[in-house]
Amino acid sequence: MHTELNKNLAAHSSPTHSQAGRILILEDSSEIKLLYENYCRKMDLDFDIVSNGKEGMAKVLSAKNPYSVFLVDLLMPEQDGSTFIQNLKLEDPNAIIIVQSSLEEPDRIIEVMKLGVFEYLIKPVDRESFERVIGLAFRYNSLRNFQANVEQENRDVLKRQLDWLTYKESIRKSDQNSLALTTIKSLNTSFSQGSGIGTILSLLDLLKMGYRKTENGALVSNEILDLLYSNQEILRKQLGGLSKILSLAGEDPKMEIIRSTALIDFLSEKSQFILPYLEKKGLKMRLSTSKTSESVKINREWIQVAFDEILLNALKYSKKGTNLDVYFGRIDGYLCISVKNAVVSHQPLADEEQKELLVTRPFYRLLPPVEEFSDLEEYGMGLGLTAVELIVNKHGGVFNIHNVSDHTSDFIEPCVMAEFFLPVIVTKQN
Repeated sequence: MHTELNKNLAAHSSPTHSQAGRILILEDSSEIKLLYENYCRKMDLDFDIVSNGKEGMAKVLSAKNPYSVFLVDLLMPEQDGSTFIQNLKLEDPNAIIIVQSSLEEPDRIIEVMKLGVFEYLIKPVDRESFERVIGLAFRYNSLRNFQANVEQENRDVLKRQLDWLTYKESIRKSDQNSLALTTIKSLNTSFSQGSGIGTILSLLDLLKMGYRKTENGALVSNEILDLLYSNQEILRKQLGGLSKILSLAGEDPKMEIIRSTALIDFLSEKSQFILPYLEKKGLKMRLSTSKTSESVKINREWIQVAFDEILLNALKYSKKGTNLDVYFGRIDGYLCISVKNAVVSHQPLADEEQKELLVTRPFYRLLPPVEEFSDLEEYGMGLGLTAVELIVNKHGGVFNIHNVSDHTSDFIEPCVMAEFFLPVIVTKQN
């Protein structure tokens, strides 16, 4: 029943079951209770077992912490499983419920599934089926909780970023000289670090010192010439990136109205370009699904550029052997597109005094350039996130990148979250 969910959760690393929450089992048979108790202990589950729906609801209402998963028998004395499920849904509409029964009538199964249950198990339930379905339910609960935390964080980020934009506009005129000086310093750093102008100048110095005159001309090192040629191409690409930035700044994008589901499918498909490069660092990309169905007004090509750039930024600075997570969802009137990657340590991404992101300033670099992926860069010299912010602003949206901590693994891992928010169009169809 949950083929797609199995596929999505297979790559999702989650805490042990005992860390993920508790399961409440409703079963009236003493023999089956003992069997399930044994299964739960083998899986290291935190569990409670009751005999009917009334006892189950009493447990739900008195629990200090809510249960994560429910395993419910349909046929029980005093209060059957269907009644319990209906009452539980009033308390917790999103409860993860697994139904178990010896009934095999298709009509009855369909009737129960309409109550919004997660899975249906036919008795007798063997250990393999129990572990598979219960394990899947706990992983789904862990992923759902994490995505809920991400959405709340996104709301907070959106509010802070909108406050920043208001503040920045109020000080914009008085801060022009400081911004110009910062840009010049950043440009100097970009020219000095990594491939391009700085490297070419160094190679020319080596060439000047190492060449030998002959009657027919000068002899130079083939190795130095090869490096010069390769850096010539990199420099040409960097200058092309400058031209593209200027072009973006001067153009008004040609917009189209598109359903958010279509945009998400489009970006998910286009993101596959990065897969061969992920292997170089032992990374895995995980794409979330989204049920949001609003419309947005965008230039599809420009939004793809912005999405590709935050993917590339995550690829370059991800900690090896970790996950690169992509999330889609609606946050307070905006379509949110987020990319999260684990890092070795947090970096100061924002100037708290000036209320401004540092990494979107033209030519600004927090870390040295990553030459390994230079062939993917359309905007060199630290201009990638500058392009993202410019594109998102042209769409009336908000871009932000900030430090977060991932609590879903066995230890807290420092991460960076890059995200942009596109305003949704409120129509009668929505």
